[in-house]
Amino acid sequence: MRIRRTTEPTAAAQDGEDEQQAIELRSELDELLRARQYAGQRERRLTEAVRAVPERQYPDPELLRQLAQARTLREGLGARCLELSEQLQALEDRLRQPAPRRPAPGQSVPGQSDTPLPGPQQPDPQRPEQHPGPRHSMPRQPMGARFDDAHAPATPPAPPSAPIPPTPPPPSEPPRRRSPAELTALAERITALHRRGATEESADLVAQAAVLLPPPDTTRLAGLLARGGPPGASVRLARGAARGTPEQAVGTLAELRQAGLAEEAAELFHALWSYPADALPALLAALERAGQLADGATLLWEWGSAPTAEVAALAAALQGSGRSADARTLLRQAAGRPTADLAALAVSLAGPLPAVLLRELAAARPPGELVRLAAALDGRPELYGELLAALTADVDRHRTTLAALRTAGLPTTPAEPRRFRWGRRHG
Repeated sequence: MRIRRTTEPTAAAQDGEDEQQAIELRSELDELLRARQYAGQRERRLTEAVRAVPERQYPDPELLRQLAQARTLREGLGARCLELSEQLQALEDRLRQPAPRRPAPGQSVPGQSDTPLPGPQQPDPQRPEQHPGPRHSMPRQPMGARFDDAHAPATPPAPPSAPIPPTPPPPSEPPRRRSPAELTALAERITALHRRGATEESADLVAQAAVLLPPPDTTRLAGLLARGGPPGASVRLARGAARGTPEQAVGTLAELRQAGLAEEAAELFHALWSYPADALPALLAALERAGQLADGATLLWEWGSAPTAEVAALAAALQGSGRSADARTLLRQAAGRPTADLAALAVSLAGPLPAVLLRELAAARPPGELVRLAAALDGRPELYGELLAALTADVDRHRTTLAALRTAGLPTTPAEPRRFRWGRRHG
């Protein structure tokens, strides 16, 4: 007599434990994200207070101490958020694996063992520690500006309500490299203007140099300003490189890191998070060409926490530029939001993106959350149909969710298209 062993109850129990653990991880991650947001807001307020101190006065040591504490707290929370996000993503990958087919009573599946083999999991890209902060629209400096004259007028920054100018096209010729003597003279001119009280002219010269110098020269100038220039000039120079072309910003980021200018590199990376939606594909492509894939993955992770309307615009820009994999990664990062936000995001998306988001949610969210999402989408037949299609694609896995939908009085089959009756024409 053949005794057939089965592991189905154990597998079902494991799935239940994984779903419960995923719920707990999402809850903890939401709390940490809120705490990191508050820490970032406090850090920004303290930074503004330090920058508001007159140039010839030193900030209050207590203010600097609080700023250092806020930065340390924000970075620690960010590291913990990344850790939990990776754990949650690995757990959701495991939950996405198709459930094993159940043999009929008294039958066994030929050629297969009773214990299902785990499917392959896609490894996540390595994410370095991020520098979170608020997304904001960053105006671009015109590439035609000249900084050879210290008193040349600079283009004023656009007000917050003004439309974002498009990313400037790359120059026809690469920017000219400056000699060490020229860079030293430029640093001395910036410092001299600042000491004479012409702080605006000095800052304008730094802003123009940030977009007109090639990355190696920008880095060398940043080092000179860090050692003997006006306070914060090297950081402003690094941050201003984000207003140039994506290739220039990415190249400067790599050069700053190689030169050991950690604070300047952190400011530039932070500024990259404020890129407008239409410039993101070019930025990610530049990071890929430079071999900085981890930076691109971190930016996608950060952009996933942007406001709902902004995520929709970012995903549309990525999808429209042929970067559908990045669009899917972005939506996957945004899938940890509350149900109401997810419903609003699905409504805001266009093209194939709503189906992508709903498939991600159907694969990872527990039945209770999926029922709430379905109820929020009940008045939109197309979106509700996409969610049902994702659920009915694997009936065995989503049997509990479909039963919960029926209990809630929600349809479990797609609505049939409306048919119109046409009467006979009478002559």
